[in-house]
Amino acid sequence: MSDQKTLSRALSLGGASAISTGLAFAALNFLGMAQMLDYINGPLAWLAVLAGGLVVLGVRACFSELDGIYPTAAGIRLWMARAMNDRLALVITLTYMTAIVLVIAADAFIIGEAMAYAFGNGTIIAVVYVAVLLVLATFLNLRGIKLAGTLEKIVTTVVVLATVIIGIIAIAKHGPTPPAPLHGGSPLQALILGIFLYTAFEWVTTNSEEVVKPKIIPRAMLVAIVVLAISQSIFAVAMGMNLGPDGRESAYPQLLVAEQTMGHVGLLLMLAVTALTAVNTFNGGFVTLSRFMYAVAREGKLPRALTTLNDRAVPVVPVILLGVSSLVLSIVVAVTGAWVMIVSMCAALEMMIYATAAFVVFRLRRQQPESERSFKLFGGQPMAIAIMVLFGLLALISSTTVGKDTNVIPLVILVAVGLMVTLYVLLYVPKLEKREAEELAARRAARAASRNAANNQ
Repeated sequence: MSDQKTLSRALSLGGASAISTGLAFAALNFLGMAQMLDYINGPLAWLAVLAGGLVVLGVRACFSELDGIYPTAAGIRLWMARAMNDRLALVITLTYMTAIVLVIAADAFIIGEAMAYAFGNGTIIAVVYVAVLLVLATFLNLRGIKLAGTLEKIVTTVVVLATVIIGIIAIAKHGPTPPAPLHGGSPLQALILGIFLYTAFEWVTTNSEEVVKPKIIPRAMLVAIVVLAISQSIFAVAMGMNLGPDGRESAYPQLLVAEQTMGHVGLLLMLAVTALTAVNTFNGGFVTLSRFMYAVAREGKLPRALTTLNDRAVPVVPVILLGVSSLVLSIVVAVTGAWVMIVSMCAALEMMIYATAAFVVFRLRRQQPESERSFKLFGGQPMAIAIMVLFGLLALISSTTVGKDTNVIPLVILVAVGLMVTLYVLLYVPKLEKREAEELAARRAARAASRNAANNQ
């Protein structure tokens, strides 16, 4: 099967940087910015974004070290399996994959709402837009169509440049604004949402087997962090200077900024930018999660139906499941208006996986001190512990905060998902493994019997 072939090592630094930047630059980022501005004044928003970037450099170092030891498309799944109990690693990984579904569903919802606003449609038409987008994304993935490296670089470049240009124009038109007192500001919450603007940049590690040089992945993540720091800082300041609380509570604050700055032309331009961010999100999300489910099913830890490939070597069932689940979730978000909660849940899941990555670095430093590491986390084990504790705390705060309110619903939902995954891993996976072992033994016995029969003739 094609999945068994060696991946082509043709990915350059520019291509890898575009992938890392594009995966992080989701439409959901604009809602994260809007929430961040509840905790920090608009003219000072760049401080939260840059502070988030500095903290994320530690995450980048953790993923770079792990990628240097095991440069594989399996990524965090393999790293955790080397550092902890395989059952626990599977529970964490499957729970974390929920974030991909959330991001895809949220981006589809945001684009649907943005299109409805731009064209003067209502909620029902917005849901239709969402359904069409996800059906199209599912169809294209089933056909094996994904962005080529060059096209991905072009899309990401257009998104970043357009966002920066619109942001600069918005700041220039508004003029200088001195920071005003902000009641209820929270530096820690602002930091969490500043970090959120970088999340998913690490997914580029799944391309480790395709880069022309191993050191490209760490460098690509660094480039992505710098690009995101600049672009997100500029637009966050622009949003803070041009939108009040009511505008920031909408599902399309980026459109309102562009409309105020450049009129209807700006609105349509930002709508196009928002749609392009979803191209990267859908491309990366569908490919990453469907291939992950396929790989885990090949291990015998998910139902075998998930290993079915079509004539284009695409795992059919995972792609369809992802499309359907994203559609259902996006409709729920549209009906309930719970997009703020999606930001909290995604942030909590990302903080959790960052804490886990730091823990894995710590464990592998102790278990495999002799392993060659092309990149090392500065500060070693003490730094890994510090990063683990920090992101563990941030995960807890993220999961108990929705907007400016303390709310445990995201935590309850994530715990419920984790418990369901745990029950699946503890109760059903052993049955799958037993069945796989029995079938493997039967195949070996059949081959042995066939050889014996041939020898006796």
